[in-house]
Amino acid sequence: MNNPAHWVAACFLLFASVSVSAAPDRLLVTGTASSLETGNIVYREYHDITEQQHTVRYVSPDEKLIASKDIFYSHGFNTPEYELHDKRFERRTGSQWRDGHFIVFRTEKSEKPHQKKITPEKNTVIDAGFDHFIRENWNALVNGEVLPFSFVVADPLVILNMNIEEVDAEHTAIKQHSNQYRYFFAHSRNRLIGWAIPDIHLAYDSNSHLLQLYQGPSNLTDQQDKSQNVLIRYEYQRPATANAGDQAP
Repeated sequence: MNNPAHWVAACFLLFASVSVSAAPDRLLVTGTASSLETGNIVYREYHDITEQQHTVRYVSPDEKLIASKDIFYSHGFNTPEYELHDKRFERRTGSQWRDGHFIVFRTEKSEKPHQKKITPEKNTVIDAGFDHFIRENWNALVNGEVLPFSFVVADPLVILNMNIEEVDAEHTAIKQHSNQYRYFFAHSRNRLIGWAIPDIHLAYDSNSHLLQLYQGPSNLTDQQDKSQNVLIRYEYQRPATANAGDQAP
């Protein structure tokens, strides 16, 4: 579980858990994750998003629940409280707000929790807050700025110093190109350990600023509890037309 690839994914997904956008109204989102190695679907994400809360259910290809996540934005959209529960390994990770700071934690089965106190700064990002960070800084990014941010990671308890920037279609690892997309690239600022921190590639819709594609390490391990690299495609629906999302396990 101390694979650096998993460190980044735990925060990006949103992501990936990269990393799905909240909207003023309720929004239902389906993310389909495929293995970069085999192309096979490895899991799906069902997101239910409101302004203050974001819940995610992760299911296997045969629609069995394997993990769940609750995200709360009461203390900032870039720095939410959250808890991810991987039911396969009885592992819980997350962040809790307490007396002006965050307690970031990890616990597995009956083990004693590991935790760390974090005082958030201007460029601090926690979990799905990464998606909000991109949209909050959209104009700066599309105008060519390279923005630093600090990723707070629960598994293991570290802070990763990262950069995010826009790239053109020729310089993204994402194979699906569209004039409707804006592509972003996130990578480590630390040259000494940059080789160990995997790159993250993302495609956002130019108009809605909603994440369309994520390519990089998953925030869920595989059945053998090993890190896995995925391509996730996201689809968005309002509740009135999202019966399938409402029926997700």
